[in-house]
Amino acid sequence: MSKFESEIYFQSQALRELIDSDAPVRAAEGLRERNVPAVLTVARGSSGNAVTFFRYLLGRYLGIPAAAVEPSLLTVYDAPFKAAGFAALAVSQSGRSEDVRITFEKLAGTAALSLSVTNDEASPMAGIADVHLFQGVGKEEAVAATKTFTSQMMLLALVVAHWSGDEELLEALRAVPGAMQQLLGEQEEINAASLRLAHAKQLYVLGRGLSLAAAQEAALKLKETTYKGTQAYSSAEFQHGPFAALDRRSPVILMGLSDATRSSNEQLLTRLTEIGADVTVVSADRDLLEMGRTRVPLPGGLHPATEAFLHVLVGQLMSLHLTSTLGLDPDQPRNLKKVTTTV
Repeated sequence: MSKFESEIYFQSQALRELIDSDAPVRAAEGLRERNVPAVLTVARGSSGNAVTFFRYLLGRYLGIPAAAVEPSLLTVYDAPFKAAGFAALAVSQSGRSEDVRITFEKLAGTAALSLSVTNDEASPMAGIADVHLFQGVGKEEAVAATKTFTSQMMLLALVVAHWSGDEELLEALRAVPGAMQQLLGEQEEINAASLRLAHAKQLYVLGRGLSLAAAQEAALKLKETTYKGTQAYSSAEFQHGPFAALDRRSPVILMGLSDATRSSNEQLLTRLTEIGADVTVVSADRDLLEMGRTRVPLPGGLHPATEAFLHVLVGQLMSLHLTSTLGLDPDQPRNLKKVTTTV
């Protein structure tokens, strides 16, 4: 078993242990006490995708915006950023990415509250933060992130659940480990969908709302492990310029949720069907699934936040199955290393 596969399977256990962590509760209390009106975020790669999930949850459950700060504004241009009154959030698996650290340090200096999410309690970003949310999932051996990504998603989602006081969201997060374990035992359709992508050079992964982060992460995993030209888009944004690039051979993966995004995704699937695109639908919604040429059904009756974690897992498993089909080593993607340092 590759390290990549082992870490995929470890996730349900890791997330179960995080659910009752006290750090998200402390973070939520600090944010509530300071009446924070917005959150400034800094992250890269998979961590940036975890922040996308947080941004949608934060807006959906609290009506509070989160804005991504481009590190180069502070590390290259030395812009005088004003974070007074806002919260500053840094997310980094290693906690040592240099441009993320520098940016976070400058934001934290004036922010009302600073939060960091890392997998290393001794990292610089852990030391800078007023509240550090420790992932605690053990060292990740594979270069492509799996358990560190979903643990970031979980911790950030728990902050929103406790900040908003939404018990339904909290229960949805408690359901994630069991739902992931169930899906790990039902991989036949995932494997079949992966095989259809073996000869693709270019493909698109689409999501909307709470599934956009999953689409972004699935595209990144496919790039990292199979070297395919994979692009992620909001399913709404995709219908603007990118739609022109499609033809009858174009593989498209839609991460569809059973929530308010369903209607717009159904309209998109109608358009994709009309041009004959090779569409794979990953969803618990039976009507959406019926519109796909290939289908990956998810367990029904789940909260959209729970479903989003399953979409991430499907993307990871598709990458795993494809690397096996293509004879690639998912633990050592070419040209990459575990910690990337840029300024």
